[in-house]
Amino acid sequence: MSDNDGRDQGSVSAAMRFLFVALALSLALEPAEAQRSRAVRPPVRLLWIGAHPDDEALVAPILGVACVERINDCAILVLTSGSQVRSAEVQRAAAALHAQVTQWDLPDVFDVSQWGDRAALVSKLASYIVSESPAVIYTFDPRHGSSCHPAHREAGQLTLDAVATLGTHAPPVILLETLIVRDAESRITGFAPATSSATVIDATSTWHYLVDDAAIHESQFDAEQIALLQAIPADQRRVWLLPSSAAVQDMASCP
Repeated sequence: MSDNDGRDQGSVSAAMRFLFVALALSLALEPAEAQRSRAVRPPVRLLWIGAHPDDEALVAPILGVACVERINDCAILVLTSGSQVRSAEVQRAAAALHAQVTQWDLPDVFDVSQWGDRAALVSKLASYIVSESPAVIYTFDPRHGSSCHPAHREAGQLTLDAVATLGTHAPPVILLETLIVRDAESRITGFAPATSSATVIDATSTWHYLVDDAAIHESQFDAEQIALLQAIPADQRRVWLLPSSAAVQDMASCP
């Protein structure tokens, strides 16, 4: 086989992977009327992998549509343990999103080297993904983690490394390209895309899922912060996504 043939096959593989991702998204987000008109079929299973009990809020507009309003299954994996209060909050948040939640016991720290044997974590995560059999995985982009939090970035990288071990059985991974904008008091005041290459999901009509999810995590979001989230400008009520295989030139990164 020549080098050109290899590149061509790689391009086809990447194209098919992107089409599969687009299909998964369309199944998750298509109008309910269209779904009712279709023949009965197994639901699409979506998996969110995050570091903290409240990280799913950033994709709540997608999970809300896919799993509350549609026929799809949702699963949430939280890598860190947090407090009993935060664990209870994520259980309530998952129930509101009609999702199953699994919470691991990694320490909630900035220094992710404290998470222990990384190779063992990758293997454990790969086994979990196989057991869940998701059609598509959503996670943080390790280049920025939406807020440059080391645990966010490592959650994304662990996911990519685990999926890479699964070969032809690997589900597609969609990276979250939403950047969190904060003020001097660290309150969330806006959202922006990490790259112009990202696919934009208009969440104007489903923004309440993000606000409602954040409100459940009352140990992390006070009334003032909830009010700020409710007041996010319409043009920022978006979820930005990118297939992990996509090449970009202008990606945001952390120091």
